[in-house]
This record gives sequence, C-alpha cells and structure tokens, in this order.
Amino acid sequence: MRLTKALLVLIRWMQAGHRLEETVPLTQARHRRMELEAQGATVYWSERLAQGQFC
Repeated sequence: MRLTKALLVLIRWMQAGHRLEETVPLTQARHRRMELEAQGATVYWSERLAQGQFC
C-alpha cells in the first residue's frame, strides 16, 4: 500500500444568520463556492486541507 494525499477544501459561509461549513474535494470546491454565493450565502473562509489516505 502507498500513501497518497487527497486534497480537500474547507468552506465556511454565513447564510440567514447561521455559520455553516463543509469539506469538499478540491475538484468541486470552486463550483460549490459559486453555488453557495448564488443562493445568497457569504463565503468568508476557504482553505485547502491535505488528508492522507491509503490506496
């Protein structure tokens, strides 16, 4: 087995007075952020996370 890194993005946003967060794969992060903003959310934080997984 070898260890690979799966890149994830943590997105935090505020919508209707609630602070919410979600972790999504890097490949979907931009789409998800745009989707949230289209729904009226204010995205105030996003950062890349590295998570090790065995493959």
